[in-house]
Amino acid sequence: MTSAPDDPASPAGAGLGWPRLHPTTQSAYNRILWNGGLSKSEVAKELGLSRTRMTAIARDLEAAGLIVEGGREQRANTGRPADMLLAKTDLFHFLGVHVRADELVAAVIDLTNKVVWERRQHVAELDPSVIGAQCRTWLTKAKADGLRVAALAVCGSVERIDGATEGFGLQAVAPEATRSEWEKEFGIPVWAEDDIIALTAFEQWPRLAEDQDSMALISLGRDIGFGLVADRKIILGAHGRAGRFSHVQVANDGARCPLGHRGCLWAESSTTSIVNDIADAQTLGDVIGQAAQGEQTASERLARAARGLGVAAGHILNLLDPDKVILTGDSPLLLDSRTKDFDEGMRSVYTVPDPPVIEVTVFDFLEWARAAAGLALYRRLAEHDH
Repeated sequence: MTSAPDDPASPAGAGLGWPRLHPTTQSAYNRILWNGGLSKSEVAKELGLSRTRMTAIARDLEAAGLIVEGGREQRANTGRPADMLLAKTDLFHFLGVHVRADELVAAVIDLTNKVVWERRQHVAELDPSVIGAQCRTWLTKAKADGLRVAALAVCGSVERIDGATEGFGLQAVAPEATRSEWEKEFGIPVWAEDDIIALTAFEQWPRLAEDQDSMALISLGRDIGFGLVADRKIILGAHGRAGRFSHVQVANDGARCPLGHRGCLWAESSTTSIVNDIADAQTLGDVIGQAAQGEQTASERLARAARGLGVAAGHILNLLDPDKVILTGDSPLLLDSRTKDFDEGMRSVYTVPDPPVIEVTVFDFLEWARAAAGLALYRRLAEHDH
């Protein structure tokens, strides 16, 4: 079977969208970008290309303004200097919008995942027309600021948007039909996706080393979300419901959650349940403050939550055996000075002698929008990648 001829890449100045590239050319660019630069011979080896084909691909990428030739570097795999190809990372940008009950948060990133533009907008109600109008405004302002947005992702919880009523999820404000209308109006690809999936896609890129291909992400907050990656692919499940793990039992004698589960992860470790259990507390920070002042009830409640999170992580380690587990959201606040409780919970179910790789990441609400932008970037690059 012969491959189709390369489509000519769109000139860098033509239109706002990502240039049209043959799938093999897109694959070559992705590898150059993700590796921080590669030689022609390295790209050709990874993709199984002839020298002639690789030369033509490099020429197309240069014509599209996506790469430049760097200096000669000594390459460890050959021992010889080679001409490097470097990705231009400021030519295109990607907009991510995170949907909360009373606020929309936007972030624009470049091709290195660096935030170059951010905005917040209070909204009185959540409605597809409100989301669309605000995205339209931000796209216009970003363009006026000299940014070239090549894709958009709108993200929020598909089960319950943060701060919204039970059952009011992302599909209520960004249904498929509306997303398709936005694509036609804005002239760029638009994705609407669960925020945990977006965060997982965003985290897997920089956190998985060359010899790693799996990870699990646990995001702690009012609710608890899970993201799973295997073979460097996000596990969505046959019905798009993979990662619903927040009601697994982590304590035999724990409280009941609103669904009636005794000692489940949500009842033990969600910030909602922690705050509800402590008098005069409105936030997780209030509970932590009481514990710091010697309030035993608050201290014991936080220890219980840390143990519950550890048990859940242990179950994930047993089930998937990932290269690493990422703890994010409010996890850093909860686990500050409580890693011993987390470890006790994890070791109660995970008995492999070798210590697992657990990473805790600092997080704020802008990170959700940044993750949405990262999803737009990742999907735009992977859309035509072999």
